[in-house]
Amino acid sequence: MSWESLFTRSWYGRCGWTHLFQPLLPMVKKIVSQKREAFLSGASNSYKAPVPVIVVGNISVGGTGKSPMVVALCELLKKQGYRPGIVSRGHGAKVDTPTPVYMNSMAQDVGDEPVMLARRAACPLVVFPKRDEAVKFLLATTDVNIIISDDGMQHYQLGRDIEIAMLDAQRGVGNGQLLPVGPLREPINRLQEVDFVVSVSASLTEALTKLNLDITLAPLVPIRLMSLDGTQHIDCHEAFVSNTKWHMIAGIGNPERFADTLRRLGLRNELSSHHWFADHHVFKAEDIPTDGAVIMTEKDAVKCQSLTLSNANIWYLPVSLVLPDHFQQRFLEKLTLIKMDHCHE
Repeated sequence: MSWESLFTRSWYGRCGWTHLFQPLLPMVKKIVSQKREAFLSGASNSYKAPVPVIVVGNISVGGTGKSPMVVALCELLKKQGYRPGIVSRGHGAKVDTPTPVYMNSMAQDVGDEPVMLARRAACPLVVFPKRDEAVKFLLATTDVNIIISDDGMQHYQLGRDIEIAMLDAQRGVGNGQLLPVGPLREPINRLQEVDFVVSVSASLTEALTKLNLDITLAPLVPIRLMSLDGTQHIDCHEAFVSNTKWHMIAGIGNPERFADTLRRLGLRNELSSHHWFADHHVFKAEDIPTDGAVIMTEKDAVKCQSLTLSNANIWYLPVSLVLPDHFQQRFLEKLTLIKMDHCHE
């Protein structure tokens, strides 16, 4: 079992061994608080872009549905006549300067999520750990008039006009403690300061209800299964109704959410096995089963498409986030006000 799995079990489960780090919490709280206060007071000299900046992030580690939200926002903004661009840290990216990401970019060079976003959102995208520098590069080299930051809620060098915090519906905030005792990068009350709190779910869960927040529910809707090479597609029900043995593959922050989605689509427990890897895992050919059918996430497919595999029965599941009408209205109204403020500056 990986260290990531051990920490995750403690943060979201009952074993709680990470309480051994409790003596570190006062120091962590002080650092987190000082960083936030410096940003709010203007002492951090964060970069304020001449166009609206939207940060899609979270206060916890692990997957919460940020990438589907970024894609959904890009689609919404383009329908409204905006020209959105995306900046991302690019986990695992081998870049020393702000680097554009294209549909045919290699995941090992610029990161798996940025390549997936470039393909799905069809917007200019730049990766660089210093997102403020990525924004400057994007504005200097493209005609974008609004920026979406994929993650980066705690990257206070970049000023922002709208913050959207994503929450996992089942895991919530775990034990509610800051790292390393718990999964939180910032305290729970930080969620009261963001503009929108969104959870990838069709219904309120116990984990969300107990937070007593105004949470927008935005379900993920599977599109259809796509073959790894992108040449074939098949209806989910049609794929899972047979007695085919399926191997679930995932190298993401919360693989159980992927498994739950597949089960809702009809994949039976007795006909499936799972192979979970660490988030952003660099896949090798030997990681992929050679027998039976294989189903993986879209993010993992981006990395596996360059592998030489003997198994031709490999599929991935693209999903789209459905933004409720009331969220769209509130978001666009807020954006209109922000544009007016930018015009007066």
